Amino acid sequence: MKKINVLKVCSAIFGLLLASSCTKGDPNDTTVPAYIEISAFKVENTSDNSVSNFEGCFTSNINTVEITVKNNVENKLIGVFELPCRVPILREGKYDIVLKPAIKLNGISATRSAYPFYSDVVLEDINLVPDSTIKVDTQTVYYNTSYTRFVWQQYFEQFVTNPFSPDSIVKVTKDTVRSDNSSGVIYIRPDQKELAFVSRDSCVVTTNDALILEMDYWTNVPFEIGLKAKNTSGGVEATYYGISLYPNEGWEKIYIQLGRLWSNTFRYYPTFKLAFRVSNSEGIEGKTYIDNLKLVAYK
Repeated sequence: MKKINVLKVCSAIFGLLLASSCTKGDPNDTTVPAYIEISAFKVENTSDNSVSNFEGCFTSNINTVEITVKNNVENKLIGVFELPCRVPILREGKYDIVLKPAIKLNGISATRSAYPFYSDVVLEDINLVPDSTIKVDTQTVYYNTSYTRFVWQQYFEQFVTNPFSPDSIVKVTKDTVRSDNSSGVIYIRPDQKELAFVSRDSCVVTTNDALILEMDYWTNVPFEIGLKAKNTSGGVEATYYGISLYPNEGWEKIYIQLGRLWSNTFRYYPTFKLAFRVSNSEGIEGKTYIDNLKLVAYK
């Protein structure tokens, strides 16, 4: 019987492995990703200034992005990522890259979601090359006016009649202003346990879908936001709060999801008021600044 030279066999196998590791892969192999770097988004008025004359309408907190790549063969969601980000894409060749500005509903990381009322950014015909990086500078987006409705707005610039009942808001025009010329402030004394108020004007929404309150705020006491409404045509008005905000260190922009409260508690009753409450269990001089309130819904 012929003996096998084990040493020669092992050497041959090692040589094959070494050769294969040095051979270049197929040019269409997508195991090596291309990368895209995205820095930030900003919101601006439409070209015809159709949304608002107030700068405060365009404050934003777009801290995440939803990325999709597509061509005439596929439409692939890559994922949702914190900004700024550098994201690998296991694709090669020409693709459109769709960037959807995303936000944290109620300020919670677990609720990151593409914001339906902002326009998308589409980078057309991008050539994805393995181990290369596409750098995307700050992108401008807009409110999509074809399906965005501003149900209720308050910027504290035109303050002839107090927009809240009872008259709990004071207009301020000094260094605490968030944007434009004025903001609102709610004062609560050390001897007051809570202070509640509602929007003076009712909101009317007949589309049973998204309902988001955008707001800039800065508070040193707990602050709650909700709705006051009926749940049937013959029902009694009641107030329920959907979110509690806690003291912070400066102005923050938040997108408050009121749709779930509206549907579950009030059964999409079409007429309601926005409800607010500050509390003061610590017995301090409470101050809650608010500005640029916008309730948005689908048209």
